[in-house]
Amino acid sequence: MDTNTNTILKSNTDLGKKAIAFLSRSTLPIFLGCIIASMVVQCYYYEQTTLFTVLFGAAAVGFFLLFDQLRKKPLLGSLIYLAMFAGLMFMSSRFMSQGWYSSYVMFTDWFYLNRDTAGFNIYYFLTVYLFGGFFLISIIYYFTQIRFRSLGLMLCLLFPFVIYAKRADIMSVYEVTLIITVFLAIVVHNRLQENKAGDIRAVHDIAYVVSVALFVSIAGAVAMLLPKPAVRSVLERDSHAFDITPLNNSQTTYSRYTQQSSARYGASYTGEILFYCESDFPRDVYYLKRQAFDNFYDEQWHADRAAEKYTTYDYYSSININRKEYYEAVKALADTGRYSKYGIDPAAFNVPEISESSFRVFDDNFKGVYVPSPSGAIAKTFSESMKDSYYMYGDGEIMVKNVDADYDYTVRYYPETEQYTDFARRLGMDGDSYYSMLKEAQENGDLENDALIVQYEKAAENYTGGIEYSPQMQQLALEITKGLDSDYAKAKALETYFENGEFTYDAEYVPEDESIDAFLFDHKTGSCTSFATSMAMMARIVGLPARYVEGFAAYERAENGDIAVRDSHAHAYVEVFIAGAGWLDFDPTIPGYMAESTGTGGFSVSSITEYFSRIFVFLGVVAFVIIVVLFDRIVELAFRIRLRFVKGDDRIIRLYARVKKLLESSGGDDLRSYTANMLAEYALANNDAAIRPICELFERTCFGGIPLEDAAFADAYAHYKSVYKFLRKRPKPIAAEAAQA
Repeated sequence: MDTNTNTILKSNTDLGKKAIAFLSRSTLPIFLGCIIASMVVQCYYYEQTTLFTVLFGAAAVGFFLLFDQLRKKPLLGSLIYLAMFAGLMFMSSRFMSQGWYSSYVMFTDWFYLNRDTAGFNIYYFLTVYLFGGFFLISIIYYFTQIRFRSLGLMLCLLFPFVIYAKRADIMSVYEVTLIITVFLAIVVHNRLQENKAGDIRAVHDIAYVVSVALFVSIAGAVAMLLPKPAVRSVLERDSHAFDITPLNNSQTTYSRYTQQSSARYGASYTGEILFYCESDFPRDVYYLKRQAFDNFYDEQWHADRAAEKYTTYDYYSSININRKEYYEAVKALADTGRYSKYGIDPAAFNVPEISESSFRVFDDNFKGVYVPSPSGAIAKTFSESMKDSYYMYGDGEIMVKNVDADYDYTVRYYPETEQYTDFARRLGMDGDSYYSMLKEAQENGDLENDALIVQYEKAAENYTGGIEYSPQMQQLALEITKGLDSDYAKAKALETYFENGEFTYDAEYVPEDESIDAFLFDHKTGSCTSFATSMAMMARIVGLPARYVEGFAAYERAENGDIAVRDSHAHAYVEVFIAGAGWLDFDPTIPGYMAESTGTGGFSVSSITEYFSRIFVFLGVVAFVIIVVLFDRIVELAFRIRLRFVKGDDRIIRLYARVKKLLESSGGDDLRSYTANMLAEYALANNDAAIRPICELFERTCFGGIPLEDAAFADAYAHYKSVYKFLRKRPKPIAAEAAQA
């Protein structure tokens, strides 16, 4: 074999060794980076998670090799690294600018909100992927290849946790287990490397292991003990509010629209939080619509137009008009002065400004096909909202497009302000005069938006009939509204009728007669559904377009300022179409029901189980911490207890074996071949422990045939206890020198 061949073989051998060494020290860190990158990509571009994870892994290998070369020339390497960093910074800034102009969504909003809310932005994604990926690889390389720091490496693990937390995403148990397992594997791997050649510096001893175990365990215990900001939806648990029982063999839940309204009696709530909401328009109570119903018969509300409404067709698309446009259109008619004969007064239009507000509904686990939202919400029809995550029906119900997406929606709406309500009161119009005015304005060419006519026609068509009522109820409705001319005055009179002191709110009351007539004229006790049903029916009797609405009364403020909506906050109220002002909310349920439905009342097997499970987990973690910290002492205590039950010569044999085991554990040497004399010398030289009395008693008993006396063993055992701390752990050099002195 010639010299060239030997050189090639040697070169190949060296190359193979270098490759093996590189894989040995870099595989786990690169794998950890790939896991973190995969979790981040999953949040922003889940369709291409595999592709971008593979690309990240390839880039990580390349950068690790590059960084190895840059380390050989510190000055030049630092300049090259800074140049790469600056180049990526410049590229990222360009991507961010392009991302803004392509979507007009702020980067921070896109980063923290989920895709259903902020949408997908490829430029923002590339910014996070390129710059964030380079930064992540740099940190992992430094803390694993240059100077190993487990806490520094743990900062990398926090990246996906923070992102998931900010976006209210749920991290799977598999992901959490995998990322922590790889992290611990890196820690163990670097410990194995500490006595090998290389420039990875790591110091590990029992104190280090205990401190890491304590950190992880205590952090886990605290996380288990502290209350969560949100809990699983009550739909995934064991009860719900409006849909207590199946109706007509149809399983109904909060997650979908229903054909019939809820049962009005016997409601039982767990007090669990369904979702949270917030708005930049402050008010004490937000009435959030879930579903409006059409007709009342068989003592129940029915959604008879559900097949027409709850599909992907454009229902009521011809009347897509918001509250501001409605107000300005009617005001324009009043300003002409040509329609004063209908009772419209320009002075009634006293709203200084109608401006938009935002309303956000969010939760980790709530999965509804609708978005609970206040009246006056601005949303597009289905065909107009191809890029949006939700769209609206003509009855103001908002449907979401992706039920499995994270539940975090922000809608724009025109709130029902005190000024707007005062405008409706001062307007003083009734439905007949209002409709006649619109038709005349249309003929005169003064009505620019014909949707006002269509809106009122639809409201009158669908919400002024369709009810079964008794003559007694009709007489009561006419008496309450007697002498009142305007629609608003009639609706307000019906709303305040129930506050006369004769009615009682009791969600748990179950009367023998569950009819509305019995509620109005007999027991006068019921839940919000009874009050809302009564008002909606009487409003229709006197000619007001009114609809019964099931939703939520949101009013409970959490510590962080968000509004917590519980299953016990499920509420029924009424929407009445006020001539000239549109649909307004009315809540006929007597005051005080909010205090009764706040808190965590009601029994929930799942909540009790979860509470005790947290306690047991916490106690388990505490027990683990105690075992980790006191493990050697627990073992020693168990040995001493067992030794008390040993009789005869076997006592010194057990004690001698224990001494040898402690010396082997503290020094890491194999002492099985040592004689008693050699063991005594070894203990004195290495552990500064004088165990010769124990060794001599062992030899005398085992090899000299002299029976073990109780007094002799007591002295040996006392001596063992006095030197135990040196047997368990070798003293530091300074301590050893001081002891010898």
